[in-house]
Amino acid sequence: MSQPVVVGPKPWLPRFLARWPSWTTPVRAERLALLRIGVAAVLLLDILANYLPHLGDLYGPNSLGESRILWQDRPGTFWSLLGWVENPSVLHAAVLAWAAAAVLLLLGLCSRVSAAAAWALSQSFLALNPYAHNAGDTVRTIILLYLVVAPCGAAWSLDRWLRRQRPAGPVFVYPWPLCLLLVQMAVIYFNNGVHKLIGPQWRAGSSLYYVLGDLTLTRWSYGELPLPFAVTQLLTWGVLVWELAFPLLVFLPSTRTATLLLGVLLHVGIGLSMELGVFALYMLCLYLPFIPGRFSSAGFAAAPRAARTPR
Repeated sequence: MSQPVVVGPKPWLPRFLARWPSWTTPVRAERLALLRIGVAAVLLLDILANYLPHLGDLYGPNSLGESRILWQDRPGTFWSLLGWVENPSVLHAAVLAWAAAAVLLLLGLCSRVSAAAAWALSQSFLALNPYAHNAGDTVRTIILLYLVVAPCGAAWSLDRWLRRQRPAGPVFVYPWPLCLLLVQMAVIYFNNGVHKLIGPQWRAGSSLYYVLGDLTLTRWSYGELPLPFAVTQLLTWGVLVWELAFPLLVFLPSTRTATLLLGVLLHVGIGLSMELGVFALYMLCLYLPFIPGRFSSAGFAAAPRAARTPR
């Protein structure tokens, strides 16, 4: 009978976290694989649909992102491997290399190296012309950084298939990358909620009404699909309360699944109704590792201790 094996580093944790099973009990490596495959697929779609066709408009000489305009007074916290590149051929080669890194990450070949290359180029293009990006692109860069430091190629990857002494049984990883990702989500949503709470339109419940009436953001005119103001008001307040309460609700086992499901519905609704590029898809990638039930740690808990040796 095949036995489970744990791969990846086991981190040192403060005492209060070391006693928390969610931070210490290994989980199936497929959860990290879902995150890797999801963000790599969206990144490849993003590059092919948004970057390659509009490369000359967004980057390089006489473009909206010309380096002499955007980089002369840029703070030192912004960095880019392409900061002073003027040759369009070099920029085109960089985009192709970025796409190649996304393909390798999708297949799980040299997974962490591919994630590192995709992360560096993602940050480079984001900083090269930040006005062509939105918060979804920042989330993309954050996810890729998590994949650099996590054993993201332990399952559903060519890395595992090519490994000579690959384990035959289920593979588990320590949950710290997923726990940190959940903390990252809590920080994102709570900060958004606080920022929205400052705005009078959010407190009055009219923000969504005005957003749906903005033809530069929505996929269709509000006149074609009018919603009663009371409905948009309730939706506005619902989003505000959900974001502010997210850190508490997501860390309570009894409310976690419902809270994550509401987040999925929120971003599906944003993707269907608003013109924000692939923002909704990048945000939905955050939810992939937390699909309930399918990849539990039950097999690890039931296995003999001798079979749980880390690799």
